[in-house]
Amino acid sequence: MTASSPGARSPEADKSAGHRPRGTARAWLQRSQTRWLAGILLVNLASSAFDAVSQDDSLAFALELRLLLLMPLMLGALALNLIRVNAALQNAASALASFAFILTVAVIGQYAPEPFASRYLMSALFLLCGVALFGALPWRETKALTLASLAGFAIVTATGLQMPPAWANLDLVGLAIPLCFVALRMRLQRDTQLAELRRMRLIDSERATELRKTNTRLSELSNTDALTGVFNRRYLDRFVEQSQASIIPSCWQGVLMIDVDHFKLFNDHGGHAQGDGCLKQIAETLRRAMRTEDDLVIRYGGEEFAVILQDADLTEARQAAERLHKAVSDMKIPHPGLGPGRTVSISIGACAISPAESISDALTRADKLLYQAKQAGRDRVAA
Repeated sequence: MTASSPGARSPEADKSAGHRPRGTARAWLQRSQTRWLAGILLVNLASSAFDAVSQDDSLAFALELRLLLLMPLMLGALALNLIRVNAALQNAASALASFAFILTVAVIGQYAPEPFASRYLMSALFLLCGVALFGALPWRETKALTLASLAGFAIVTATGLQMPPAWANLDLVGLAIPLCFVALRMRLQRDTQLAELRRMRLIDSERATELRKTNTRLSELSNTDALTGVFNRRYLDRFVEQSQASIIPSCWQGVLMIDVDHFKLFNDHGGHAQGDGCLKQIAETLRRAMRTEDDLVIRYGGEEFAVILQDADLTEARQAAERLHKAVSDMKIPHPGLGPGRTVSISIGACAISPAESISDALTRADKLLYQAKQAGRDRVAA
């Protein structure tokens, strides 16, 4: 806490954090794409193991297709997602790997013997719906990928890769079309709900941040004297309560009580506006003359100020009091009630509080010393 920044001692701290919704959404999309690519890569490896143990020539061809075509595409797309290059390139690589996987499974289904052929074609259909639901591409890319994969699946499945076309499995193609559109609709609804949820969370976070800032400002205002900008009496009372409640013995502290000499006479002759200006100047001078950032300047009431010096014995408290007295004297603020050439002065009572004493007792002793300084003629330090 600085002596010149009362708000730094307020109990509420501003913990606002920056929000980048686009960056956050993109990071979430990348993680989802990585999981999707890793998942289809594992499925491809498991299917390759099945093809490897099969003695059928068609499945041997499927193994070559998986290892020589699909594996490089999937590994390349996965690598692009992990190193986080251009987003458009990542999306294109993920879409190409997914499209190739679906078409490869459908092509294998045309060459595999039964019962494997039907299973491969159904697997291609499931992958087609999975791309729409779980592919984790942005909506526009997801729609394009799904429609392109549906077209490819329909051509491969219906023609049987023959010329002239076999026009087989039309029932499967007929089933794929509504399933793909249902999957796309579900994906759109999910994306809309997630976007709304993210928007609501962002609004909630912004409101919470604004509330913390408002509470901090209110706390600062409640602890700060509106006229002089130093801490107010309420802050001192709380500081005393916290010190008394602490079970850890405090270090030596210096306590000063300061009064502006003949201030009522200043107001009577100069007016309250000029008196307020005088108090502001004195408060600013006191703050600037503090030894460290941990020393406190408090407006005790009216023209009185209290100063708490951290880690200060009686000698240091007296030295600080003399420095403050000289700083105000050097300002040479004209005193309208004392006549020409007379300036504003202050009287100070200074003492030190030991770890066994309380701040309240020290404030009382400092106030008595201040009274002694005023009785002795003002414009001096009593310690």
